[in-house]
Amino acid sequence: MGRTSALIAAGCYSLWLLEFGLDTGLRPSLSFVGELAAADQPYAWLFGAGDRATGVLAALAAVLGLWSGERGRWHRVGWLGLGGFGLAVAVDSFLPMDCAVSADTACAAAETAGTLSAVHAWHTVSSGLAGAAALVGAAGLAIALRGRGGRPFLAAAGVLGTQAVAMIAVLLLLSAGSGQPVEGFGLVQRIRSGGVAAWLVAVAYLPGVWWPRTGGA
Repeated sequence: MGRTSALIAAGCYSLWLLEFGLDTGLRPSLSFVGELAAADQPYAWLFGAGDRATGVLAALAAVLGLWSGERGRWHRVGWLGLGGFGLAVAVDSFLPMDCAVSADTACAAAETAGTLSAVHAWHTVSSGLAGAAALVGAAGLAIALRGRGGRPFLAAAGVLGTQAVAMIAVLLLLSAGSGQPVEGFGLVQRIRSGGVAAWLVAVAYLPGVWWPRTGGA
């Protein structure tokens, strides 16, 4: 069940790819991924449901791994990172942005002025916590696998590197735009989201000792 939960969570966390086939009115190269689920967006229900499912399934996989998988220090860090990510994403799904900042000048002005709702503001906090937890979880995964060498370690290290570089780029671009999205921000954030999805897939295909004796399926 743990493996399946992590794999489905990866798919749900990748629902943003549907924006290339839906008329969202948002520019992927500019917009926050969270804007897809903003309260005023036409497909908010779809992307919000995807985040909710991701959170529940990731948290479930983490609980199963902690309960019956390997119990080394870095294994626990990996599972706790996954659990923290799941909880943060689940909370995030109930704290949608009020409006699409990148596509609505009035929304952007209201955000700058601090007149949007508290829910909008807390969305930024929960999103940041989810990103940080994913980075911790990916680091735990990579370090726990370092002694095994080979492809599992290289894959985990690659996922961690992708997440870390993308997160740094996101922070730099946010700083350059004074908290508002700038051109290229959306692309980098989507790369980071892809890195998180890859981490969830990597978790699903962890060696059997990480999972219950049944294999975690």
